[in-house]
Amino acid sequence: MQRFVFFEQLKEENRQLLLEHAKEMRIPSGMEIFRQGDRCKEAFFLVEGSVRVSRAHESGRDMTLYYLKPYEQCNVNLNAILTDAFSIGTAVSETECIGISIPAHITKRLYVEETAYQDYVFSLFAFRLESLVSLVEDVRFKQLDARLKEWLKSSDTKVLHATHDKIASHLGSSREVISRLLKEFEQEGLVKLSRAQIEILF
Repeated sequence: MQRFVFFEQLKEENRQLLLEHAKEMRIPSGMEIFRQGDRCKEAFFLVEGSVRVSRAHESGRDMTLYYLKPYEQCNVNLNAILTDAFSIGTAVSETECIGISIPAHITKRLYVEETAYQDYVFSLFAFRLESLVSLVEDVRFKQLDARLKEWLKSSDTKVLHATHDKIASHLGSSREVISRLLKEFEQEGLVKLSRAQIEILF
């Protein structure tokens, strides 16, 4: 917990309280950390790795809300804790991860007593809100092929290991549409496709 930006600004008693109750989690890739509809009994803080947070529709399809990065706390998880509500999304590890879990009652106490932690929470919510607004704008005003190109271009690797289902979930589309667009991109020389792998050529 010491490496989270708010930690050193906490009262000594609350720093000790966090350290006493912090439980390290070593999470394999593909593990569900919490599910949409869960009552979250612990707050989740990510230290290493990447976690995808998504929301499922009654049709069975889902859409990525955001990716959790190191030294961030999960907004969906925290919202469920602070409001005593069901989780509105599901979190699944994209890679091997290291996380820290803190009991819900400790997290609530921290939120009530510590301005530094409140500031941290609000900064994360502001960042997520801005990201969601951008997502809504993209869905409303951009063609899917342009959004797919942007998503591929933003990858930090030229060889992307991702199924068409996964890409469809991220972009709020269907596997069939994504497959068709990727095939068109391949014909245009933008990508090279193989099983669960996309080589980005642009």
